[in-house]
Amino acid sequence: MPSHPLKFVRKLNQEIDQRKKRRAMTADEVERLFQVAESKHKNSRWKTGERILIYRLLLGTGLRSTELSLLTPNQIDFERCRLTIEAAKTKNKKADVLPMRPDLVQSLQAWIAEHGIQSHERIFHYQARTLCDAFYSDLKRAGIERKSLDGRCLDIHALRKTFGTMLAKAGVPLTTTQRLMRHYSPEITAKLYIDVDPLDMSNALVQLPTFGYSNNPVMPTSPK
Repeated sequence: MPSHPLKFVRKLNQEIDQRKKRRAMTADEVERLFQVAESKHKNSRWKTGERILIYRLLLGTGLRSTELSLLTPNQIDFERCRLTIEAAKTKNKKADVLPMRPDLVQSLQAWIAEHGIQSHERIFHYQARTLCDAFYSDLKRAGIERKSLDGRCLDIHALRKTFGTMLAKAGVPLTTTQRLMRHYSPEITAKLYIDVDPLDMSNALVQLPTFGYSNNPVMPTSPK
């Protein structure tokens, strides 16, 4: 084409018109979620311990639920604790290799052995809707509101945001978090996948030195 027909069309501000605003789960909420996930679910299609393993993997790897549903044993290097993400199974259609925590690798290895899963077979067989329904049911049984007063919500993808937020709270550099979450830019990670608590910001400010108190210096103190 001799010219770009959309050259003068302005981009919309996605921060003003976000379709769904998610929040990260707190540590207490995660513990409560795990407690109810250990119990038997009304949907008999779930094996004993399956949901809690899925939640642990989503929270400990940052995988999308669809990516986890397609995971096969031959993608996992059990000795070096690495996970190969195949391009055909990802949102951005790019392959990658990610580290995994040894405890998650051991749990997966035990699950695969217990259920006789072959190297090329899917480890989990849930559908997206089935997992979402189970997650919402577990939230309700754990007494966790799906939508907070500020309008932000919890869904299965919020576990990915919880992963990013937990890394940030642990002091992991933003570029490392971006790499683990496989985002093309750190701006996406910071804006959409990390919740910053006001108290954390206050604690950060008190680390600054004080100025202008030459006669009576004031030392910073942490807020109670």
